[in-house]
Amino acid sequence: MAEPTIRNTPLRRRVKTGAALSLALAAGALALAPSAANAETTGDDCVYNIVREELTCADTPEEALAASSVGLQADTVLVRMYGDTNYGTSSGTHTLTVPGAYTCSSAYTPVEFTITRMGSFTNKASSVRTYNSCDVKLFDNDSATGTSSTWIDALANLDTAAGGWANRTSSYQLS
Repeated sequence: MAEPTIRNTPLRRRVKTGAALSLALAAGALALAPSAANAETTGDDCVYNIVREELTCADTPEEALAASSVGLQADTVLVRMYGDTNYGTSSGTHTLTVPGAYTCSSAYTPVEFTITRMGSFTNKASSVRTYNSCDVKLFDNDSATGTSSTWIDALANLDTAAGGWANRTSSYQLS
């Protein structure tokens, strides 16, 4: 018995048309995705994607995360700094993400990420929380130099860290 074949039948044309339409829609979605050049940068809550080097801001941390997501794969949050103590968001947030899944190593060396530009959040962090096994080291200078904090996992009041780190962070490292 011969294998059934589908030549130029209405069903085959619909399959081809559906595939072409899906491809066109996917290309259109990519064309509409925000890029570093046109990402929204107004609002007190900002997300910086280290791989795409893209800063996206909005009125809430959740809106900023949603606006920064591109494609089907969700971004992974590695650190969030808060403008208020006790992880309060009324004075804004700064969140660092990477595309896809990521877990920091358990060692502090080598450093996995160095963030040297914090934009409008420079010297505003009052509390910090890390995720996915990451720890953060805060620096006075914007080039990850100068005085630094110890490695921090989560701290509800950066003034309680040795040296007092509230409203002092200009750059940071993750490991």
